[in-house]
Amino acid sequence: MSMARRCSGLIAGSCASAYNPERWWFSILARFFNVIMEFQQYSSTSRFRPWWPCLLVWTWVVFPVHAQMTDSRPLPPTKRAERLTFDPATNEWSSVSDPIPGTEDGDLDIARQLLAREAYRDARRQAKRWIKTYGPESPRYAEALFIEGTAYLEEGDYRAAQDDYQALLIDFPGSPYAEPALSGLFRIGEQYMAGKRRKAWKGLLRIRDRDGGVAIMDKLIVDYPDTQLAEWAQKSKADYYYARGEFELAEDEYAIFAREYPRSRYHPYALIQSARSALASFPGIKFDDAGLIEAQERFLQFRKLYPDQGDQLDVPVVLEQIAARRADKTLDIGRFYEKTGQKSAARYYYWQTVNRWPESPAGLEAQGRLAALGELQAVASSTDTPEDSGATDVAEE
Repeated sequence: MSMARRCSGLIAGSCASAYNPERWWFSILARFFNVIMEFQQYSSTSRFRPWWPCLLVWTWVVFPVHAQMTDSRPLPPTKRAERLTFDPATNEWSSVSDPIPGTEDGDLDIARQLLAREAYRDARRQAKRWIKTYGPESPRYAEALFIEGTAYLEEGDYRAAQDDYQALLIDFPGSPYAEPALSGLFRIGEQYMAGKRRKAWKGLLRIRDRDGGVAIMDKLIVDYPDTQLAEWAQKSKADYYYARGEFELAEDEYAIFAREYPRSRYHPYALIQSARSALASFPGIKFDDAGLIEAQERFLQFRKLYPDQGDQLDVPVVLEQIAARRADKTLDIGRFYEKTGQKSAARYYYWQTVNRWPESPAGLEAQGRLAALGELQAVASSTDTPEDSGATDVAEE
């Protein structure tokens, strides 16, 4: 079978499946195909057969028309009522009648039904048409903004959804759709912080906006402090910094959560995470040990408030590790002063290591260094820092 006949048969099948008697142009299209087929039959050129016009017409005309007609088919009926109303007279719930197209309430109810059926593109288009037709003067304008914003959000157009939600919250703060809009903003902030892209330059580009996600969380915390979303926003922001390795910021955010929401079910989590963040912020014994000290205090606080959970999370073991690292830090300072010839200062830090962490490896090494500096008898007979240790002459590193 020639290519022309194959294409012609394919076109004829498409026309038959998409045929609608009310649309007269299908008959013209069918006649056009017949002319092409007859021309191909009597064509004398074997190399250049006119099958390609058939393919182009099918690709550019028939297929889009068929797809459009398929998309325009009515949605299947729902298995259950999508909206109920309470009748005080009968003390029962009853289903609402079907929406009437072409009316203000009916058109918006259709958009609501499309959203409930997860037909987000159709719901967005329906809500957009409703907004353009009836405008902000309608008493249901806030609902239309919410439907359009939610459809945008489900389609992944976060910037457009954010604009709709913010417009709703600014113009209709007392609307029953204000709280769901806040939840939508929270979801958008989470998506931004997770690295999802948003549209920029009118959709020409898609960019990541993690800072925009943090800004949304800050707005929820500051503008709506008495809501559950403020608590979740604070936790999400702290988790975001911890996941990115910004431990100092994470420590502060977890500490704020533990202070502002002491009755929250996430309070133990925030407290232990602030301690872990402080510990993770310590880069090594060559640097300042403020992070170690802060971590030790926070772990002790957690163990005091939640002793059972502290044992489950091995907090005593972590405290021993922190003590060992602080001993290593103090011993390293003593080595520095001994290396630079400041033996009085070196003795002071060696004594600090021995007195505060005598059983640690650093404490045992400090005893050896003191013995090498002529303090062997003092180490054997006393555990107190000698009066002539030169502490007053020590300058911090």
